[in-house]
Amino acid sequence: MTVLINALRFRRAASTPAGTGDGRGHHPERPIVVLVRALLLFESAMYSAVAPVLPHYAHTLHASKPAVGLLAAAYPAGIVPGSLLGAWIAARAGVRRTTLIGLLLFAVAIVAFGFGTDIVVLDTLRFVQGAGCGFIWGGGLTWVIAMAPRERRGAVLGSVIGAAIFGTLLGPVLGTLAVTVGTAPVFTAVGAVSFALVAWTMRQPEPAPGWDGATSGTPLRTLARTPRILLGAWLILLEAATIGATGTLIPLRLARFGASGVAVGATFLIASLISTQVAIPIGRLVDRRGAGLPLCVGLTMTAVLMAVLPLPQTALGLAILSTIALGGPLTAYTIPAMSVITEASERVGVPLVMATMLLNLAWAFGETLGAPAAASISQATSDAVPLLILSAIMVLTLFPVIRARLVAAQPAPSLPSEPEITRAGRHPCAPANSHAPDQRPVRESAEAATR
Repeated sequence: MTVLINALRFRRAASTPAGTGDGRGHHPERPIVVLVRALLLFESAMYSAVAPVLPHYAHTLHASKPAVGLLAAAYPAGIVPGSLLGAWIAARAGVRRTTLIGLLLFAVAIVAFGFGTDIVVLDTLRFVQGAGCGFIWGGGLTWVIAMAPRERRGAVLGSVIGAAIFGTLLGPVLGTLAVTVGTAPVFTAVGAVSFALVAWTMRQPEPAPGWDGATSGTPLRTLARTPRILLGAWLILLEAATIGATGTLIPLRLARFGASGVAVGATFLIASLISTQVAIPIGRLVDRRGAGLPLCVGLTMTAVLMAVLPLPQTALGLAILSTIALGGPLTAYTIPAMSVITEASERVGVPLVMATMLLNLAWAFGETLGAPAAASISQATSDAVPLLILSAIMVLTLFPVIRARLVAAQPAPSLPSEPEITRAGRHPCAPANSHAPDQRPVRESAEAATR
């Protein structure tokens, strides 16, 4: 029940997703936004609850570092079939029913996980939980994107992602409690919360017909041929790989330096708290200025922090640097990357459920690859090598982000097919300036010269 209580507290902190008005305005999407915030908070708490438990299973089950990495990766691996099936069901039966299936899968798997004593059984149950996550995110996130007005979508995404991050803040607390009290009673209580969320979800109506805005007859081909969508998916995959790698290496590294399970949980809790505070402002910035600036800043800062993360040789030093590295910078490019995918999908007529499926798949593949790959490379070399590889990839990713010119779209009705490329000569990482001189005559002259 702690999850539901904190979900209500988070609702008060972010009662106006758009960042406009005083909370008394009429926003028809608000009940769905509140529900989806609670759903993603819950799911994320269950995902991150395993971080303090990993050293416990490594000790009690005598599991190797790659085996622990595989347990961490089983959850995102389950998101892959869950996302595919969830998209198929959502397109035919609706997003509400898809979300309900995910919650029921999650309830059964999480209770059984609390009683598991074999590493293979635990891997299987975490995989089923990941499949439920694919249904919950595929249904819930599509639901809220479809309901949110486009001019407030970044703030709404920031709101629901902020709730998901807040869930990762609660997860380590639950994981620490499970290590202290016992996994069986704690995860049984979590299963009861999942059934309570089922009852809440059943009270909400499905979106009206035509909510997905699909106009493309070949959405998969269109997804694969749209550079903006592929760039957004790559950014999500890269972030997920980073979270998977650090979520495996940092707890084990802290434990090696003598940190207790409580200290490991506190490290991830503080990092999640930082991310929660920046999520909604980042969403509002994306609405006003576009995705380019937060993407460039977030990638640059995260690359630097990944490179210096192996330097601390004490538990306290590593914990401090980890809270910074896992806090704001990663969030600074999560929400913009999601915005890039959804907006580009709408422009080319791809159904929202397909865009959400791609987002979930990118995340799943990133974490599925990130956790075991980082653990295996670390065991063969050192913790520094996988973190430096991630840092180098982020630096290289800056170049396509800069070339994409992800500036704010203008709300005029007669937009061209690629409205993000609106102003010649504007640096893509610079904030959009509504008072800048109009460059259209220069662009038209250049086009005339080309002709």
